[in-house]
Amino acid sequence: MIKRILTNILLIFFVFSIVEYAAFVKTKNENMIFKSQADKLEANNTVNYRTKYTILKDFNTTIYRNSFISEKTDKKPVIWFGCSFAEGAGLEDNQTPCYKISQLTGRSCINRSKGATGTQFMYYQLLNPDFIKEVPEADFVIYTFIWNHLQRLYNYQINPLIDMFNLRYKDKNGVLEEIKPVFKPFYSSFFVKRILNRKVYKAAKLEEYNFKLFNLTMKETAGLIKKQYPNAVFIMLEFPELSGNNLPVSEIKKLESFGIKVVRVKDLIGDLNIYDEKYWLPDKIHPTEEAWDIILPELKKRYINVSEQNFTISRRRE
Repeated sequence: MIKRILTNILLIFFVFSIVEYAAFVKTKNENMIFKSQADKLEANNTVNYRTKYTILKDFNTTIYRNSFISEKTDKKPVIWFGCSFAEGAGLEDNQTPCYKISQLTGRSCINRSKGATGTQFMYYQLLNPDFIKEVPEADFVIYTFIWNHLQRLYNYQINPLIDMFNLRYKDKNGVLEEIKPVFKPFYSSFFVKRILNRKVYKAAKLEEYNFKLFNLTMKETAGLIKKQYPNAVFIMLEFPELSGNNLPVSEIKKLESFGIKVVRVKDLIGDLNIYDEKYWLPDKIHPTEEAWDIILPELKKRYINVSEQNFTISRRRE
C-alpha cells in the first residue's frame, strides 16, 4: 500500500516536472526570439544625423531603436515614448515616426519607445535619474497610446524572464507602488502562471472600463514631466488598433485635467480611413510609413507649431 502511494507520488512529481520544464523552455525560447527581434531594430546611422541613447541598462533587452540627433539647431528635443507602434516595428530607420518628426520640426527626437511595453515603462524611465542626465531638457514629450496598454498594466507580471515585463504597479493610497514578484523563480511555473493568468485577466478586463490604474499612472507621469521638463508639452497620441476601441470622451477629459494634451489620430486625418490596409503592415498589427506620413504633418501643424509660437511669445514677454 505504502509502496503504491509512493510510486503514485513519484509518478505525479515526474509528470509535473516534465510540464514545468517544457513550460520553462518554451518561455525562455519565446524571450530569446523577442530579444533577437528587438536587437534587429538597431539600424545604421542615418545621413546627417548621429545616434545616441541606444543602451537600455538593467534589462535583458538592451537595444533601443535609434534616436535622431540634429546638430544644427538650438531647439530642445522631442522625447517619444510608447510601444512597437512608436518604435517603428517593421519600418526602416528613415520611416519611423521619430525620424519623421525630427525632419518635420528640425528638432532632435529621442526615441525611448520599446516594443511590447506600455504606460508603466514610460513612467519607470522618467523615475530613473540616469534618464534625466541623458536627456536634461525637452520641449515636447509624445506618448503613443494603443488600447492594449490598458491590459499591459497587468498582464506582464506573469512573465519572469524579461525584466521589463515585470514592471507592474499598484495603487497604494493614491500613489503608485511597484510590485515585485516574491519567489521570482516560481513565476516561471506553468501552474503558478495558470493561476495568475486568471487573476490578471480579470483585473485587465476591469481596467478597460474604469481606467483607475491607467489614470493614476498617467497622472504620476504628467507630474514627473512637469517637474523635470517644466515647459514641455505632453502629448498623448491615441492610435486606434484594428480592434476599433477608442477612449471615451469622459476619459479624455480626465487625462486633460492632468495637463496632458490628448490627440486622436482619427481627428488628425479627418475622413481618411485609418483602417485601410495600406496603412497597416502585412502583420495586421503595426502602422505603415504611409500612416505616419498623413498623421505627423497634421500633428506638427496643429500642436507643435502652435506650441512653438506660444514659447516664442512667452520668451518675448520675459
